[in-house]
Amino acid sequence: MQFIRFCYRAISSKENASSIFPVEKEVRERLSERNCIEIVKKLIELKLIDVVFTNDGKEYITPKHLQKEILDELTVAGGRINMVDLANILNVDLTHIEARCAELVRTEHNLQIVLGQLIDRSYLDSLAEDINEKLQQAGHITFGEITKQYDLPPDFLEDVIHSRLGTVIRGQADPHDNRHIFTDAYLTRHKYRVRGALSAAIRPVTLSSLVNVFNFPDKLLYGMIEELLKEGRLSGTLVGGRSERASYVPDLYSRSQSNWVDASYRQNGFLEYDALTRLGIPDPKAYIRRHFKDESLVFLKTLCMGQTLLAQVEAAVDEAAATGSWVDIAPLMPSVFSAEDVSGVIQSVLKSRPRSSSQPVQQLLDTVVVSDAFVETCARSFDPLLTAKAELDSQKGVVFFEAAPPPQAHHRQAAASTPSPAPVDDKQEKKDERRKKAAGGKSGGGTQGRETKTKAVKQKKQLRRGGRGGGGDSDSDDDAGDGPAVGGGRRPQQELEFMSVDEVRVQLEQLPLLRDCPPELIQSIAERIHRPLTRKYQEVARSVFLASSSASGAARRKTFAELQEKVSSLLLSIQQFDRGLKALPTAEELQSHLAKHLLKTLCSDLANLVVGYLVVEHAKEAETPSNMAPEVRQKMIQKLPADIRGPVLKLHQSLSAKTLDDFLADVDVVLGPGICDMIIRSDKKKERQWLLSHRQGLLAQLSEASDAALCLHLAVLLVAQAQIQKALHASGRFVPQLLSALRPQLPPDTFAQLHHAQELVMKHLTLDDSSEEKAEVASALNELVPKLKEIGATYKKQGQPTEE
Repeated sequence: MQFIRFCYRAISSKENASSIFPVEKEVRERLSERNCIEIVKKLIELKLIDVVFTNDGKEYITPKHLQKEILDELTVAGGRINMVDLANILNVDLTHIEARCAELVRTEHNLQIVLGQLIDRSYLDSLAEDINEKLQQAGHITFGEITKQYDLPPDFLEDVIHSRLGTVIRGQADPHDNRHIFTDAYLTRHKYRVRGALSAAIRPVTLSSLVNVFNFPDKLLYGMIEELLKEGRLSGTLVGGRSERASYVPDLYSRSQSNWVDASYRQNGFLEYDALTRLGIPDPKAYIRRHFKDESLVFLKTLCMGQTLLAQVEAAVDEAAATGSWVDIAPLMPSVFSAEDVSGVIQSVLKSRPRSSSQPVQQLLDTVVVSDAFVETCARSFDPLLTAKAELDSQKGVVFFEAAPPPQAHHRQAAASTPSPAPVDDKQEKKDERRKKAAGGKSGGGTQGRETKTKAVKQKKQLRRGGRGGGGDSDSDDDAGDGPAVGGGRRPQQELEFMSVDEVRVQLEQLPLLRDCPPELIQSIAERIHRPLTRKYQEVARSVFLASSSASGAARRKTFAELQEKVSSLLLSIQQFDRGLKALPTAEELQSHLAKHLLKTLCSDLANLVVGYLVVEHAKEAETPSNMAPEVRQKMIQKLPADIRGPVLKLHQSLSAKTLDDFLADVDVVLGPGICDMIIRSDKKKERQWLLSHRQGLLAQLSEASDAALCLHLAVLLVAQAQIQKALHASGRFVPQLLSALRPQLPPDTFAQLHHAQELVMKHLTLDDSSEEKAEVASALNELVPKLKEIGATYKKQGQPTEE
């Protein structure tokens, strides 16, 4: 262990491990290489020494000695060496080289590392001297050339060079681009050349042309000219800034240019931009604003004008406004003014006029000013045509279309029973006629054969839903309920046109006022007044329609009321006859036959009436037959909208039943809200009145009848009504069955007389017309007629009265 410490002290006192064991003559014994390696290895393990191995591992070197060798190699390389080259030369790993170099840079301030290269300050000084030599030879050098030659970063070179400008490097940097270096002699030489070139200029010269012709440095040219201008060595102006379009304008040229502009403006009153551009003024508008800063100029598209011409235009416009005429401004302007320029002048004049002027004017086309009074005069010439056309269109059924009011408004109108104008088309009258035809049908009664005509009217569904009693007969003819709602239930507005633009133009051409007007102006006036005329015509048409529709509205309400009254009366008859057939004692078969007869007659008439009305209302049929067969009625029902087709089809199918229960239930649905919107009320008083009226009708027919068969039929119906206290709807073929059903309740003599008359009628129908017996039977029947009339008129109920 003592020997190892001795070796450590020896190594520490020497710069190289090879000096540990010096060769001396007096040393008798030597350490082997193996022993030396083991000793050094042990010292490294004990961290008593710090050595660096070479790449081949055969040699050791201390860090301090490695730094010394790095400095030696840097000196040999001239102050700049790559660390990769150092690693190869010294046979040491690159990491150790980088670590030692970093330590050297930290301790030695004259060293620095740039892009993996160790550089000494002496190298930078020599580099600056080299650059200065080249600068003095060329007079100008750029950092791009330096960077390319010395393979160093531009920013690093910039710091090196700028720190030595004025000392090692005798030159100066461009103040606007410090990457360019110039010598004073170079700057002075080019400055004199620039002064000589521009002193001889008599026209504007672009800086780019100077660079191309005289090979001036473009980076310095602008600054040189500014400096010469400040020193008073040049008389001129730089325009265009530091751009490629910059130019030098001599004062001589500027004065002559200014004199020409002033003379042209005084003579003409305007300046063309093209003329100024030809003079070499790149921005004419800016030049004019700068040159005439105290003038109130109007800048147009191709020129600018002064107040002299503007005053002429204002005078012409004022004259047109005062006289209520028109004026074309184009002839008042010089020929160089384009239509767009004239339009700009007019707009400028109109803007300067007070808005509250009592004589307003407006611009038409590009160059014409027209007084509003002139346009109004042209529009008033159409007033007679407006009224005449509105009256004619109202007679044809063409009226103003407007969006339907909201449902709330409909209800308010219905409740107040005030008619409102409703949009209809030019087929309104035809549609009213179709509805009247559809409303026609058969009415019930004792004769079962009479037909009466009635009227129907198209009724707005929303109005009929407006409330029972007050809104049932409110007038409206709006078709909005026929289809799906648009938006919020309002239909798009369709305008009624007065005339087309071409028709208005043709009418204007006939006015003496426009005899001298150009066709373009007449066309423009037509386009200007077309829309106001249309709106005015719509107002006139609306007022005319309101006046004419007040009477027709009352007629339509009356027609619908008649339709509703007919349906109500027919339904009441059906209900009473249904009660009558159900009151027949122990006659179920007869009840079934009478129900079928009632369904085929009065019920079918009611169904035809309802279907005909709905088809005209919704399917827009031109005409429907008043007496529809079941097949025809079913085809008509298929044309109805889907939302109401089902209930109406169900009503049609109920006509094939054996009782009236389904029919009465279905007819209530069809007549109710959503389909027919009819108000049908039950009233006991009306029922009693109907029974009395029905009896009076039968008596009246009986008193006028002379045919024995008819008298027997009427007498049996009167006897049945008196006995069961209900009315019956039966044809003559049901007389035998009715007598059989009433026999238990009739007095024997009354039944005998009626039965005898019935046998004679049947016998009379079966006998041949040429037989003598038929004449005898007819004579016997004639003798029975007074008795039958007496029975029908005087028969009273037998037994206990039947309670209703």
